[in-house]
Amino acid sequence: MPHLSELHGAATHLAVVAVPVYLLILLVRRSGRGGTPLAAAEPWVVGAAVAGVALAGLTGLLVWGQSKTELRGNSGRLGTVHFWLGIALAVIVVAVAAWRYRRADTDRHTHGLELVAGGLLALVAVLAQGYIGGRMTYEHGVGIDSGGQLAQTASGTAQLEVALATGAPPAEAGRQAFSTDGLGCASCHGDHAQGQRGPALAGGVELEQFRGVHGHGLFPPDVVKNADFAAINAWLRTLPDARRESR
Repeated sequence: MPHLSELHGAATHLAVVAVPVYLLILLVRRSGRGGTPLAAAEPWVVGAAVAGVALAGLTGLLVWGQSKTELRGNSGRLGTVHFWLGIALAVIVVAVAAWRYRRADTDRHTHGLELVAGGLLALVAVLAQGYIGGRMTYEHGVGIDSGGQLAQTASGTAQLEVALATGAPPAEAGRQAFSTDGLGCASCHGDHAQGQRGPALAGGVELEQFRGVHGHGLFPPDVVKNADFAAINAWLRTLPDARRESR
């Protein structure tokens, strides 16, 4: 079964596509081009925008509750701004659709300047809401079912820090953290850091190199701290460095 956040994303993308397409149709029709095909397509695109906004709103109300548990401190403002931008977008799209229906019902053309202005406002709202929604997902993990693979980063780091706090030798704690049951490093670099999909790490790696590759990915520095890296690197340094031996 799709997760609620996936349904929200699907509904949102319907509106994200429909709104700029509608604006493009209006501009083309105002230029005197497009003819009957665009005139026939226009109400369907408007309907898609309304449906997308409505579905995104319904699923978004539930995802908003999830965001309240995943956004800490002032980051919670992102969820609030995203929510109210969604309300504004819904009002704009419904108003444009209603105004268009009224004009069509009285046999007037449906590409007037007021509709173009409404389309522009809707596009601005879509872009702003999409930007904030992207930050919520990619920076804070909102809407990622069970935290995705970041969940293993959190649990693996917690296990490593407990091991270090209870006196485990750093190299031994680092070995466990490197495994597929820990932080999962071995999934890409091999059980003995010999290299698989990722490069060989046996012999150790510099902190700057690690941060450069993973600092904005699976192992952000506020989760995998320098002390955690040092423990893993302590184990890596106990392994023969095939990179040096091959030189």
